[in-house]
Amino acid sequence: MIEDWETGQLYWNCLTRHEGNEHKAIEDVRKKYFNDFAKTKDLHFYLGTTQKNHYVSHNPFMIIGTFHPKVENQMKLF
Repeated sequence: MIEDWETGQLYWNCLTRHEGNEHKAIEDVRKKYFNDFAKTKDLHFYLGTTQKNHYVSHNPFMIIGTFHPKVENQMKLF
């Protein structure tokens, strides 16, 4: 489960852009994560739990946030 508000807002914006077509909106979100964040940025997911799911779920962890800075080449000298 993803509880990150930015991912949710990306989905809602894509849904509006495609006039309610969920399939196209989901494809746009996937493209953003797989083609942009995963290939051009250093993508990290923050995992966490909620009290609501902590004791009743087999695996209570969910994605609560993302961090995607630009990839920085560490091999250059200053």
